[in-house]
Amino acid sequence: YVALPAVYPSRERTARKPDSAVPLDIDVLSEKLARHPDNPYLLNELGNLLLKQGRRKDAEARYTRAVKLDKNFAAAWNNLGVERYAFGRKSEAKLAYRKAVAIQPNYALAWYNLGVALERQNLYDESLKAYETAFVLDPGLLDVKKNPQIVTNKRISAVMSQTYIDRGGTVVFPLESSYP
Repeated sequence: YVALPAVYPSRERTARKPDSAVPLDIDVLSEKLARHPDNPYLLNELGNLLLKQGRRKDAEARYTRAVKLDKNFAAAWNNLGVERYAFGRKSEAKLAYRKAVAIQPNYALAWYNLGVALERQNLYDESLKAYETAFVLDPGLLDVKKNPQIVTNKRISAVMSQTYIDRGGTVVFPLESSYP
């Protein structure tokens, strides 16, 4: 009879729960991309982190590569539009948002971003339609907690009025205030 050692987790090491996620950071994503260089989802996530750090050229390169690898990746098109819009390339941003909503017509955030880009180019009728589509798809975009930019949007009352008229008075407005 040979006694086998019992297998117990070491108390010295902290075991990670199987369902807990590893926080994404640039190093983790870079390591994963080294193993999977053609993964558009990893490229998109890395672009998001780089953009948050103000590394816009690096972010743009990741988004551009992601959409080249998967031309139907709506989120990457939207993010490419966000990057381009933030740095003054509004026409290019508008094209990226249009691509995102063409791929995924129910992508409310891309519709909202398209509305912002159209409004800034003084294309008010088109911007109202884009905003209306966004708010019908996701009324939560009217919540300042979810979409802080909403408080600076000068067209919201016009959009809400038009939506109300277009829907025959059936738009449901939130019962709670969107403002803190």
